[in-house]
Amino acid sequence: MSIFSSNQVLQISGDFDQLKNALDFALKYSGENKNMLPEEIKRGCRLTYQITKNNKYCIGWAFLNRPNEKLPNGWSEYPFKFDVEIVSKIIIQYLNDFPIEKDIWDGGYKKGFLMKVIPETFSDADDIKNAFYGIVSFEPFTCFYSK
Repeated sequence: MSIFSSNQVLQISGDFDQLKNALDFALKYSGENKNMLPEEIKRGCRLTYQITKNNKYCIGWAFLNRPNEKLPNGWSEYPFKFDVEIVSKIIIQYLNDFPIEKDIWDGGYKKGFLMKVIPETFSDADDIKNAFYGIVSFEPFTCFYSK
């Protein structure tokens, strides 16, 4: 079983065609991909999401095994069975709304993402509510390709 260490450092940037692989890697590396298994879903495991005020799309987890148990504040459950390909397309659609930040350098610019591990803390971190339940965040990133 793989899990992130409590002080894990992981950042991946890339253009949108690499986002699905990055999310898949993070879920497998953290061990949270087990929450997508039918038996774990039946036990109450859920993959969740939140969008922060500073434009981060966050993926997290929850365990709902008691009647009337609620998700951690700030997190929402997907209204469909979690699927990496579908969720990746949702994240891309969300991030695509943000403009490219061009600099003075000569080359090509392309919209992309920056994926980061969410810090393990019981407080809000970087505008992420209940960050302890977070796995990774995605934010807009401009990919630059020099000439």
